Amino acid sequence: MQNNHHVGRLVRDVNFTVRGEKETKIAYFKLAINDLKDGKATYIDYIAFNKTAELIRDYVTDVGQVVEVEFVMRNHNYNDKNTGQKIYAMQNQVTQFRIYKSNPSSEKVAVQTQVAETQRTGMTDNDLPPYPDFNSNAFEYVEG
Repeated sequence: MQNNHHVGRLVRDVNFTVRGEKETKIAYFKLAINDLKDGKATYIDYIAFNKTAELIRDYVTDVGQVVEVEFVMRNHNYNDKNTGQKIYAMQNQVTQFRIYKSNPSSEKVAVQTQVAETQRTGMTDNDLPPYPDFNSNAFEYVEG
């Protein structure tokens, strides 16, 4: 089995639902993954089940939040309710994820950015805030 790995930003709120007789918990969400070649984003859908789905519902809460996911690609086959036709699809099933949180130094960067946006007169590259530091202390590790 091949494990895959993406880091991206949450595009919209997580869709959490409970289905079936066994009350399977399911979380659907989409991340925007940067394409390093042309600078555009690729939007990829993910699904998580049971405990992982609950953790994603509880911790992946802000649109734009940076999330790292480890997932496996699975076949998903079902019959369309309207036509009865068999549908074949692939799902990216999340097995683990990490949430990148802002640390106190990056919160200062956000304040500096807001101040810089209100004072746009004569700003140079040296006046811009530094890039956030995504070191190991800047994220919370959650395993489902």
